[in-house]
Amino acid sequence: MKKVVVLFILFISLYPICFILIGSFIGNFEVKTYLSALNDGSKSHDYQLFIFPKYLTLSAYVALLLDTPSFFVAFWNSFKSTILITVGQLLVNLPAAWWFYRVTFKGKNIIFNLYILLMVLPFVVLMVPQYMILKQMQLLDTLGAVILPGIFYTLAVFIITPYFRDIPKSVIEYAVLEGANEWQLFTKIGLPFATKGIMIAIVLNFIDYWGSFESTMTYIKNKSLWNLPMYIMMLKVDNMTLIFVSVVVAMVVPIAILYSCREFLIGGLTIADK
Repeated sequence: MKKVVVLFILFISLYPICFILIGSFIGNFEVKTYLSALNDGSKSHDYQLFIFPKYLTLSAYVALLLDTPSFFVAFWNSFKSTILITVGQLLVNLPAAWWFYRVTFKGKNIIFNLYILLMVLPFVVLMVPQYMILKQMQLLDTLGAVILPGIFYTLAVFIITPYFRDIPKSVIEYAVLEGANEWQLFTKIGLPFATKGIMIAIVLNFIDYWGSFESTMTYIKNKSLWNLPMYIMMLKVDNMTLIFVSVVVAMVVPIAILYSCREFLIGGLTIADK
């Protein structure tokens, strides 16, 4: 029974990816024919076209890579903003996580819970105050409008703090007796202990913001500053194959990161769970 459930979940998870992947190798006319058949209530072309397609073509990939420079602009915007957000989050959240670990005072847990609460607030709650702040800072319609709010996302604190708490007190006490200051404790003991947690935070944050478009849609009107999800969302529906190809290329980066870090991430999550 468990295998059946796992296979069902696997099918549900992979079907959209396979649908898009196969659709990217099919001519635009065939895709439009298939979608028209679905809209008419006919499913005769469903399995025939997307499981056993008659013709495969790379024309959409050629068109995207050679004739669509705006795609690479959006790709670079996504890559640049996601990298800056991920690095900025670490610079802000690593000291915050260390502070929650080292400083002891009444009400610390309440402050920690309130701090983490920011992580689960939906974007619509933060949208208006963020817009007003960004307008005052004259950052609207710039990449800074996407990068600055993302830097203060608190997921890294939530992930890394438990790793700091696993540091044996004897290690800290011995280092203090040897004359280590707070910066040395943080860099020489804290960061090595939290390496796996840091990697998990990097990967999760990168993938999260790689696929995020809400901030771009709300704060940026300049099309040359759109990120990849926003660019794909605004592509014309009459060229569905180009949309499929754009999605496939956009998936390459997060899939490559997850695949290359899979063992490291699984080990880190297992340790965190314990």
